[in-house]
Amino acid sequence: MSSISQIVREVVTSDPCTLQCILNDIVNYSKLSRRVAPLVSELVGRDVPVDTIKMALIRFADKAVKEFSFLKRDVVDILARSSIEIRTGISILTLRNTGFVKIAPLIPSLTQKARFIAIMQSLLVTTLVLDNETAEEVVLKLGKDDVVQLQKDYAAIVIVSPIEIMYTPGVVAYITNVLALNNVNIVHIESCYTDTIIVVSKEELLKAFQVLSKHIDAAKKLMQSYVQK
Repeated sequence: MSSISQIVREVVTSDPCTLQCILNDIVNYSKLSRRVAPLVSELVGRDVPVDTIKMALIRFADKAVKEFSFLKRDVVDILARSSIEIRTGISILTLRNTGFVKIAPLIPSLTQKARFIAIMQSLLVTTLVLDNETAEEVVLKLGKDDVVQLQKDYAAIVIVSPIEIMYTPGVVAYITNVLALNNVNIVHIESCYTDTIIVVSKEELLKAFQVLSKHIDAAKKLMQSYVQK
């Protein structure tokens, strides 16, 4: 059975907002202890005193500030060296894998003329993120049974990062977290080499772009302050 300290760590790290507050030292540990007490007690399998949870939280915070500070700086460095590209008129086409096999021979020609194309295959389906025109062309070549879902007229935000993103944990988590905190719904997301592709609705494109641009600009300023120190 996991210890109380392990359970507290799992509960806190599963909530990005709470973890960020702890790392920024803006937490009332008495209130936080009371809030997470029911969940901690349930996971431990018995009632855990609030004071015990509070001590576990304080011990976690002491370690977390040191543990996550280096990670946070690495994430900030990646963001500071990232740029954003926008693609509009995007469709998300989900096919059964049997249907994808039918159009697979067409992929080379599609990649040459498509405005945008990204492909991700899972166990049962293949998802193609395409420009609207190319998506319609693919659908016409398939039967209805091959198409699981077609979502049309979305927008893709492509975050182009340095190669270090492939070896730095937490970058995509940071990106999705700031979008969630700003009430931006991610319709589809995938990582392709150094590109992070995020599909959102047309209505939320401007907000998503502004939020991400603001955080990238802030990361650049923060990295400059690190250098000056």
